[in-house]
Amino acid sequence: MLSAGRLARRRATACAVVALATALVATPLLGTPAADATAAPEDPAAEPAQLIIAPVDPLLQDGESLELELTIDNQTNEPTASTTVDVLLTSLPISTRYSLSRWLDGEAFMASSRIAEVELPAVAAVDRVTVRTTIDAATLGLDERSWGPYGVAASGGEFEGVTTMIVRDEPGEASPTTLALAAPIDSRIDESGLLDAEQLEGATALGGAARTALDAAMGANATIGVDPAFGASAEALGDEAPELATAWIDRADLPGTYPLLYGNADPIAQVRAGVYPIEPLGIPRADDDPLPPGVGEIGRREPVIDATEAILQQGELESLADAGTVVLSTAILDEQLGGTTPSAHVRIDGVEVLAADAQLQQLIHAAAGADPETAADLRAEAVALLAAITRERPSDPRTLAAVLPASSRGDSAALLADLAEAQFVETAGIDAALERPAREASLRQIDDVQRNAGADLVTAALEQEAEVARIASIVDEPATLLAELRLAVLAALPDAGSDVTELDRLAIEALGSTMSEVRNAVQLVAGSDIHAVGESVPLPITITNELDVPANVVLSVRATNALVSIPESRIEVAVAPTSQQRVQVPIDVVGTGSLLIVAQLHTPDGVPLGQIQYLNVTAQPTIEVAVAWTLGIAVVLLLGFGILRSVLKRRRGQARGDIDDLARDQPGTPDEETA
Repeated sequence: MLSAGRLARRRATACAVVALATALVATPLLGTPAADATAAPEDPAAEPAQLIIAPVDPLLQDGESLELELTIDNQTNEPTASTTVDVLLTSLPISTRYSLSRWLDGEAFMASSRIAEVELPAVAAVDRVTVRTTIDAATLGLDERSWGPYGVAASGGEFEGVTTMIVRDEPGEASPTTLALAAPIDSRIDESGLLDAEQLEGATALGGAARTALDAAMGANATIGVDPAFGASAEALGDEAPELATAWIDRADLPGTYPLLYGNADPIAQVRAGVYPIEPLGIPRADDDPLPPGVGEIGRREPVIDATEAILQQGELESLADAGTVVLSTAILDEQLGGTTPSAHVRIDGVEVLAADAQLQQLIHAAAGADPETAADLRAEAVALLAAITRERPSDPRTLAAVLPASSRGDSAALLADLAEAQFVETAGIDAALERPAREASLRQIDDVQRNAGADLVTAALEQEAEVARIASIVDEPATLLAELRLAVLAALPDAGSDVTELDRLAIEALGSTMSEVRNAVQLVAGSDIHAVGESVPLPITITNELDVPANVVLSVRATNALVSIPESRIEVAVAPTSQQRVQVPIDVVGTGSLLIVAQLHTPDGVPLGQIQYLNVTAQPTIEVAVAWTLGIAVVLLLGFGILRSVLKRRRGQARGDIDDLARDQPGTPDEETA
């Protein structure tokens, strides 16, 4: 009996287009199929032990034995008992995709023969045990049978209907199916946005993720996409870049190679946010100016845009097609197909794209990220699906398309090795699919309530970057700080426009924390109450700089009343890296009492920086200052009183005029005598 997890994984890879479209709508933000296939149940007792059956090599020719691995995965709290299962093989090849999907879902009953009996041991609680058995060619009985995919099942005890696939690989005159592949190789950069020498060497050495992915992609003639972070990191390291890394970069720099967005950031989310493309502002170097943007970029072909997990609208599709070759899923196409699988080249309202077969694409992605036993089963299913597609029209050539998962999401080398061995499949670069005639199709109208989730994260990241960019003038080399910030933003951007995971959200939250640290790296330190006694008193204010470069700020200070005056209210201050500096601001004490001094930092171009600090000051001038100020105030008051008294008398007519008027009013003046 199939477990809930296995049934979910089978349903995720079902071939019906409508079912796949429904799955995309219902779970647009869930994890990858691989994660669903391998996740342990939250409650170990809620799900019984599972049996996984998979061929070591799914491709068999005349005279070859079949090696099978049967894995008991017991995640319950109780041990399982030993049991015996029968291994069954279908009598005829499974002739259609529909029948193949029903077989894999455990829903089909086909004529089968028993080819082996396998003893399965008892398995302890929360444990996993694998048993390998070999079935010789004579017992298998595939020789001289028709070529194509055959179903294998295990049944017995508590395990019923556990299935996998093998393929008799003798296609005869059948025209092989061409599978055009794109293989993106990303860098797994962290928040620094660059790889150090150790990380570069580890990725590109024998057995490293980038080296393994490049070897497999080149062996399959796939079109290779390379993260610019590889070349940028090597350029930033200069002479310290590992030789293995520079050799890997030279080897990957082929005419057909295309550049990914930096850090393999997702173009779909950027298009939806209206900011495509977001690119580096420069490549920071230790003790030197940043390198210009674009340094180290590998590839001259237009980008291949993986939209196989996205639900697109026509406008988005047109924008993406302007940027590169779009590969979407057949699950979002609204078209009626006959009984055969068409080639991948599609024209949608005048826009030419490639449509990856939804079932095959999901199997390829799931196989790359699953545990070894499940991955072997998924690879067998993918190979069997290609065999079934080839058998649909044995004489007609066709070209399918698929995008391998990025190297950080799993290893596709084993699947590519199986495809290289198969006689009914030829792998090629993605351009091979564009050479086939395009069929007309249209997009299915699907509501996606989470379609803007990735765009919202992109917008949030850029808003945080913009806030920090406003204060970049506090450092001597703003370009260096901004280049570092942009790399941190690119490292945090979501990598899937249709599959925003919790990790994406956490990355943006971590970016916000980093940006907040930069915004608050230079700030005032709260001080204790100050008792200012004297005529001119230095007011101590402490500024801290947590950056590893000097910070240039402007300190502004003002008093809330006239008890003190501040001759110099704006002071330019240079604070050394990772240090504190005390600034003495002169104040003149005028009167006795308490007041607040308001202190604020600004960037050199006037942008407020950090939090305002309020300093409690008790002012007490000296006796001489107090007497002087008292006398000065008294004189001012007396003068004011006199002026006021004169004005009032004048208004009452009691004020004396000028000297001529006074002379005219005296008795015995010449005027009086004349009269």
